[in-house]
Amino acid sequence: MDYLDFIASITERGQIKNFIESDAGVQQQEGKLYSVFAAWWQLHAPDLGELPKTKKVMELRGEFLHSFVDSLEPVGLLDRFKVAGVVASWWDEVKYELRTLSESDFGGLVDSWVDTIRDALEQDDETQKNQTKFDPLNHKLVVRLMPDYLEEIAEAEARIAELEQQKEAFEGGEEAEAQEGEASDEEAEAVNFAKELETRLKTLKNSIKEPKKEIKDLRKNSPLLNADKIAELAATVEPMEAEIAEIEKQLEPYKEIKKQLNEAKGRLRRLKNELVKRLEAARAALTDEDCQGLVLGIFKDGLIAELERYVSAHRQQVIVAVENWWDKYRVTLQDIESERDAARQQLNEFLSGLGYA
Repeated sequence: MDYLDFIASITERGQIKNFIESDAGVQQQEGKLYSVFAAWWQLHAPDLGELPKTKKVMELRGEFLHSFVDSLEPVGLLDRFKVAGVVASWWDEVKYELRTLSESDFGGLVDSWVDTIRDALEQDDETQKNQTKFDPLNHKLVVRLMPDYLEEIAEAEARIAELEQQKEAFEGGEEAEAQEGEASDEEAEAVNFAKELETRLKTLKNSIKEPKKEIKDLRKNSPLLNADKIAELAATVEPMEAEIAEIEKQLEPYKEIKKQLNEAKGRLRRLKNELVKRLEAARAALTDEDCQGLVLGIFKDGLIAELERYVSAHRQQVIVAVENWWDKYRVTLQDIESERDAARQQLNEFLSGLGYA
């Protein structure tokens, strides 16, 4: 009987996943499946293009199911039931859209998507709470039709995240730590450096209000007679004014960060509020041919995503199976017996030393 063992380069269980995912054979087999899919789509996508004329939705489902299985099953990566599951799951996801397509045309389907997004955004907050959360930015039409707009959104969100990090860093007192030494984790969590500065600044400004008012009154009435009192008050106020100036200088970067953060958040709000306007403009620029290419591309993306989901699940099953083999067979019977014999020998030596053997 032949025996198999793990290759020497795998020394721990955690390496198995990466080894399988990066294996040339695994990648080649998965690549072959996607190549066969591309050929299948090239052959059968025109049938979708004819759906507004033929209106044979259920007939098309049967044709897709059988031809998809006949094409992809021979690759050998997914069995017949899983291959059929890819089409069945995808069809269930788009069946209402396919009915809309058969009843109108590609432009009509695109218009229905635009209406769906517009209606969702016009709902009041209470209505949205009672429904599944809808993110228009993730709608397949927006993703496919408006990549530049989504890139603007992503850049705005990245800018906000960057400024939030800068704000948190200042509040955590990183500048103060660099000047005065590292603070403990407990101190860093407990202290808001910016808030402490702002509190101190407010306290100082409140503290000098009365003395400054008194100085002003004394200078207005009898400055020469009250020179000593004025000097005494000034000696109290001036150090606090110097500290105020120093704190304000320290807070200048923080104020600028908060200003830029507010501006960035405002820009993001404006961009999101422009979604429907931009979407309607993008739709208006589409020809009938553009609409057909757009819709078929969206359908293809959805079917590929479903296929990838099944392939990923199959790959994970393989990984789990190999990891289970590792757990069961990585330590061989010979190793176990050797450890047992060594333990027995050690026990005998202990007993001999105690006079029992």
